[in-house]
Order: sequence, then structure tokens, then C-alpha cells
Amino acid sequence: MQQLAGRSRFQLNTATQVPAASRNGGRVTRRGAELFLGKSTFHAVGLNAYWLGLDENVDPSPSFPAKARVLEAFAVAAAMGATMVRSQTLGISYGTSLSIENALNVFKPDGDPAWDALDFAVFAARSYGLKLILPLADHGIPTFLRWRNLSANDYSPFYDLSSQVYADFELYIRTLLNHTSPYTNLTLASDPTVLAFETGNELGGWTGSHYAPPVAWTRSIAQLLKQLSPDALVISGTYGVKQAELSIAEIDLVSDHFYPLSTRRLAHSAKAAATSRLDPKAFLVGEYDWTNKAYESWRFAWFILLLPVAIALVLLFITPSRWWPRTTTLRRLLTCGQRSRRRPAWARRVGELPSADGRTSPTVPLDSPNKDFSTLSDRLPILDPDSSYPPPRPDRQPGHGDSSSILDRPLTIKRWHLAPIPFLVFLPVLIPLLITYLPSAIGPFLSRLAVDQSPSDGSPRVAGDLWWSLFGRNDACTAYVQHNDGYTLHYPAFSNGSAISGAFTSDGSGARVLDLVRHAWGVRGETPFWLSDPSSSISWDTLPTVPCPQTPLRWPNGSAIQ
Repeated sequence: MQQLAGRSRFQLNTATQVPAASRNGGRVTRRGAELFLGKSTFHAVGLNAYWLGLDENVDPSPSFPAKARVLEAFAVAAAMGATMVRSQTLGISYGTSLSIENALNVFKPDGDPAWDALDFAVFAARSYGLKLILPLADHGIPTFLRWRNLSANDYSPFYDLSSQVYADFELYIRTLLNHTSPYTNLTLASDPTVLAFETGNELGGWTGSHYAPPVAWTRSIAQLLKQLSPDALVISGTYGVKQAELSIAEIDLVSDHFYPLSTRRLAHSAKAAATSRLDPKAFLVGEYDWTNKAYESWRFAWFILLLPVAIALVLLFITPSRWWPRTTTLRRLLTCGQRSRRRPAWARRVGELPSADGRTSPTVPLDSPNKDFSTLSDRLPILDPDSSYPPPRPDRQPGHGDSSSILDRPLTIKRWHLAPIPFLVFLPVLIPLLITYLPSAIGPFLSRLAVDQSPSDGSPRVAGDLWWSLFGRNDACTAYVQHNDGYTLHYPAFSNGSAISGAFTSDGSGARVLDLVRHAWGVRGETPFWLSDPSSSISWDTLPTVPCPQTPLRWPNGSAIQ
């Protein structure tokens, strides 16, 4: 323990301070929808730190992160209760001069900084007791297409199992997994620090329509990974849970990302993953928004329900009083004011003219050469002062164009009659939209995740969750690195271990840090190793500090790894 700012606070300086029980190097396995480490349930909870292999947020950009930065990130993860870290640039390294594959079928030699960044990160994760998830494809897919002089806007050659582009990607995977680390003397495929390889990151985009991978491609890549690393788990990199992929035997986990948070969609995705009765897949929340900003921005969306009120007020008080009341018919309202083109019932029979006694007789055109009206005068209504025009028809039925139909009866509309109309039109549409798309708050979402990691109510299980994303300090350990995507978390810490008035609570990312720490240790069901008193609660007063730099890791001969 070390006194800081008048309080007794744990200070995590080195990986050896993490209890040995938390640094178990065994292999994580899957049985159905659950993950296990040995015979115990493995609580997969943690974070994303995509920059561990290569970072474009520093100067020069991109560059390999200093080892001090990598150690600090894993120390923060361990302090926050994480058991795993997902990092794209440890599995995706192609297309730039600093990448493992910097040109078509050209790979850096062993010992190159590109390989060293990967090897050291895996070694450091093991030292702090953390498992890794390594995606293998991302926005770099166009790189393989350009290398073959193909359009970067058409991904079909990349997904074509018979194409040279697919063969190029397969060669990259084989080279990556067969590489041996000088820190562990293990290949990446055989290192139990790697919990899973992921076929890609958000393939198909959040809409699923931007060149989503075919099932045949996902199956082929999963089979390749199982061939190279039989004991590692495989995650489908397709964005969202796809029903067609649940039948792939080599897929162990499916995942979804949550921007914004939605407990409704969480339940839907977890249920979809569990629908395969023969082999239910484990479900992973691969990324989620921890900031609560979406909810805070959208929580006032319920005020949209005031829209019908506003429209009603406009109709009531803006329209001129001389317009009201108005007389119309229900038929005209239903036809938007158009007059009916229906012929009167008495004139529907072509060529017939009513007589005074109600009977009909043939009409005589006025231009007829044989016009003789003398025989018709007694049947012309206009010549008969006692006749009505048109005469009544005894066989007419209501609704056939006469005023006896409810559609044609006079209807008086007053100004206040318009008030209910906006409610009848808008509320049935607005309420379902708000219920479906209104984001969830971070609190209920984390609570749902915690319940679904160990469900007792029969709900589908969530195997793990990782928030996006953690950034530590720069290579000189003097300032936090900014990613500027709106989801960058900085863990609060003292500068070089010294107390600065107010710095502990003002640095970092505020109350959300505590939410995530409590969530992780709650999911694990453990008391944090840094609590001096097991009865103490997780708070700003007990949260440990993580100095930068950390104590360097050492080679077996005792020399520091610099």
C-alpha cells in the first residue's frame, strides 16, 4: 500500500501484483453457450484496445506503441476487472509499410518491430492475466483487392473461395498463426493467451448490406482457423447474429455491437444465438457504447408525442373562424373532396327516360330526323306540372347515391372536431417507433448484461461483453492519447504516482469508469484484489491508481524487456 492524497490506496505498478489465481494461463473452452477455464465458468468481460499493435493516433502516425503504453493499458484492464481484451491491430497487420505484410506476399522477418509489437502485446496480456480476441479482417479488405489490381469497391473476389485474392488472405492467416514468439516460444496458434480468433470486424457493416460475407466464406475461414489452431475458439466476424451462420460447426461464438445501447436488441441477439438446438452458440457483445451520451440525447424523444398537440393547436387557433363550421358529407371526406361521378339511379339505364307514372320509355334524340314529341308529351316531366324531377323510384336502395345513405348525409364540421385527428394519425406511429429505437441507459444495459452472464430466469445467456474503447497515455507517459471518436475512455490516475489536487476525479472519463469497474467485478463475482478491506465498496476512494510507466517485464535471465 502507498499513501496518496491522505488516503490508503492500492497502486498497481507491476504485473506481479496481480494475484496468481488471476494469471491462470489455461485454455478457455466452450460447452454449448458457456465458456470455461478448466472446470470453472469463465466470465468474459473486458474492453477493446485496437491500437496495441499499431496506432495512428500519435505522432508519427502510424507508429508502434511504446512498451510502457502497452503495459499501462493491460494494467488498467486488470485493475478494472477485465478478463479479456479485443485488439484489431494484433490480428490485422497488412497494407502499410509498418505492417507484418507490407506488400503482396511480402512479410517482415522475425524480430522486425511489426512482429515484436504483436509478440510483446501477447506476452504482456498473459503477464497481467488477460485473454485476447484477435480479429483478422476489417477495412483492410480493399488492400488485398488493390494488390491484384481489382476494384476496391467490389468485395466479391475477396469472398470467392476459388479466387487468388482469397488465396492471398489465406496465406496471411497461415503466416500469422504459425509465427513463433521469442517471448514465449509458442506460435500464435498454440498460445492459450489467445481466447479466440475472429473472422473479421463488423463485416457487412451495421446494416448488413455492405458486402456481408457469404456463409461459405465464413465456414471456410473458420475451418482454416480450426485446422491451424484446433484449441482456440472462433468468432464469426459478421456484424450481428445471422441465422445462416449458426449451422457452421466450426463457429463457437457469434457477436453483435451496440451503438447505441438497446436492451431490446440485446435480448433479440442473444435469443437468436441460442436458436441452434443441436449446438447453441455462445453470444458475445463485442463492442458497446459506455458513454450514455446517446441515451442522454434521445431521452427527450418522448416530447415528440407533443407533436399531435401542436398540430391540434394550430388547427384550432390558426385557421380563420370564417372557415367554420363547414358542411360536407362523409363520402366527400373519404374521397378528399372529389364529387362522385356515379349516375343517378333513375338515369343508370341507358336509353330510358322516366314517365310520370314512374315507368320508363325510350328516349328520342333531339336531332332525330323523325322526332315527334306529341306522343311523348304526357311522359315528359318538364311538360307535366304535377310530376317531380327526377321522379321517385320505388326500387332504390340506400347507398345508391341518394341522401338516405350515411355516406351522403350532411355532416357539419366545427373547429374543435379537428383536435382528435392528429392523435389518431400520429400516436399509433410515434409510440412504436419510440419504444423500438429509443436507446437504453448504461445502467439498465449493464444490469441486463450481468443477469444474462449467469441467467436464472431462463433467458438466453451472454458469454461476454467488451466496451469500446480504452486509451492510455503517450509514449512519454505525460498526456492521454485522444482517439476522438466519442467513445475514448481514459482511466483516472495520478501523474507519475504523485497526488495532484483534484486530478483524480477530474481526469479520466468520470462516473462511467466506476460503472464499468463495478460491472466487471460484479460479473466475475469476486472481490477486487486491490481492496484492502473486503467489506469496502468500489468507489473513488478505493479505486486503484495505475502509474505510467509500469515496471518493465523481464526475460527469463532477469534482464528488463525494453
